[in-house]
Amino acid sequence: MTTLILVRHAQSAPDRDLPERDWPLSGKGREQALDLAPALAELGVEVLASSPFLRAIETLRPYADRAGLDIGVDEDLRERALGGWIEDPADVEKAVRRMLADPDFHLEGGETGRACVARFRAALARVVAAHPGRTIAVASHGGVLAHLLTHLQADVAEGFWSRIRNPHVFIFDAREGLVWTGERTFGGAETLRPW
Repeated sequence: MTTLILVRHAQSAPDRDLPERDWPLSGKGREQALDLAPALAELGVEVLASSPFLRAIETLRPYADRAGLDIGVDEDLRERALGGWIEDPADVEKAVRRMLADPDFHLEGGETGRACVARFRAALARVVAAHPGRTIAVASHGGVLAHLLTHLQADVAEGFWSRIRNPHVFIFDAREGLVWTGERTFGGAETLRPW
């Protein structure tokens, strides 16, 4: 069996003065990454892959160090390109709702949901093909994971994307496509669906 574990990164420290890919984990995020390591060990993770964004790599680093594993980086595991900084949280929510409802919608300079899911799924397929029969953890981002779950028509409630936490673990059977089989949350956060 090939198991694919998709991990939303731990809490980051966004900084308008840095490119988004260079945003590090916050202090709390570093603690969350340490807390994630035993869960990845319990799940039997043998292979690590990540978005090139620093916060995703830093999320896997404590487990990688503990298990003596390298972290493979794939550019196509990155977050969806929104096209710019959105100040108002209400505007962010409005944009996200529209982006998830319409796979061809994008903000100026941004990426469509359709393009985001296509490149993300292609990257996941490459990782799975390179490691058949293994348990693989892939660190990525809330936006791209929400698009993937929408694309898979997963049984989740409206507004589910706002409940994807830092970190959040989604478990898939990847033998033939992606079948969502489980979920792990931390710090008392609810899962997206009852198991």
